[in-house]
Amino acid sequence: MRYLITLVCALALFACGNKNQFTLEGNIKGVEKDKIVLGTFQGREMVGIDTAEVVNGTFRFERESLPTGSYVLRLLESKVSLGGIFENGNLTLSADIKNAERGYIPEITLQGGKNYDLADRFNNMQYEILKHEKYANAADIAAKIKKTKDHEEYVALKEKLNALAPKLEEEVKAAQLKLVKENVDQYFVTQVFWIVQQITSPEDVKAIYAQLPESSKKSERVVTVMEDIKAKERIQPGKTAPNFTLKTPEGEDLSLSDLKGKIVLVDFWASWCKPCRASFPHMKELYQKYHAKGFEVLGVTNDTNHKAWKKAIKDDGIPWLNVADEFPIQHSPAKVISEYGMDYLPSTVLIDREGIIIAKLLHGDELDQKLEELFGF
Repeated sequence: MRYLITLVCALALFACGNKNQFTLEGNIKGVEKDKIVLGTFQGREMVGIDTAEVVNGTFRFERESLPTGSYVLRLLESKVSLGGIFENGNLTLSADIKNAERGYIPEITLQGGKNYDLADRFNNMQYEILKHEKYANAADIAAKIKKTKDHEEYVALKEKLNALAPKLEEEVKAAQLKLVKENVDQYFVTQVFWIVQQITSPEDVKAIYAQLPESSKKSERVVTVMEDIKAKERIQPGKTAPNFTLKTPEGEDLSLSDLKGKIVLVDFWASWCKPCRASFPHMKELYQKYHAKGFEVLGVTNDTNHKAWKKAIKDDGIPWLNVADEFPIQHSPAKVISEYGMDYLPSTVLIDREGIIIAKLLHGDELDQKLEELFGF
């Protein structure tokens, strides 16, 4: 009897130990023989953790433990990557190399991982909801949206979907938030946190942040979102506009503070932004109308290609001041536009003669009305 009890305890301990073990069984269709690296990213560099042989498409990784996180798999000879959220347990992955786009396989099937399943459910919540009977007439259009790679077709299909299911987007957002709040202690939340910011209020985001584990709060994506929220709170009417110094097309320093004493419209734009450049003819009219009375426009480009930026200034005949935003971290958002919490181009901030923010995101008629109010004509 004592032997039986001991055996049962040993088996229980063995089972518990397996829960802390990481095993990944994979199959990549179309790959006969290769070597695959399991790794993670530190900054923009991939750091290898383990390697395995791929034979007839199959491979296996087995480790005592693997911290839950986002990992990448790199086929060395095929020069193709894929990835997902991996965690301890017995995971099974399948993919097809023919689906690779620019050296990356975007679609995989991963079974056995809770966080991957949660992230997949979050990202595909619309299609889950569209399975409901009340959305039967919209399911086909949604399927076409998922498959199309043509932008114009995507926009047209989106309009049809919105007409058929006007409350679908609200329902999707509510379901996504519910999923996050019910699983706030899980790693996947860090990966979708930037989407959470887009679908709910800053107050709600901060409430969710307060419930995150400390390790999740340190995630780069979470930190970025919280910094963006702080920036948006700083850039509000009545608050002092953050000063900045950037280079002009001639390579000279120009600071926002240099323009104190003038009404300044900071215009965030880029040469590749069609709506930005389409707004210039009207802005020229406003500049000509009010410039002599102390109105100044300061264009802040988001271009990394300064040759294209300077060409756009010349081609469009821009008469106002221009500076180029900086990119201290490669492949990351520009410095000043991030400090100002702007999410898209074009974006504007109107500042008074003392450097206090009057308004933001003014365009067209709203900008006209505000300038008439400030200058009296």
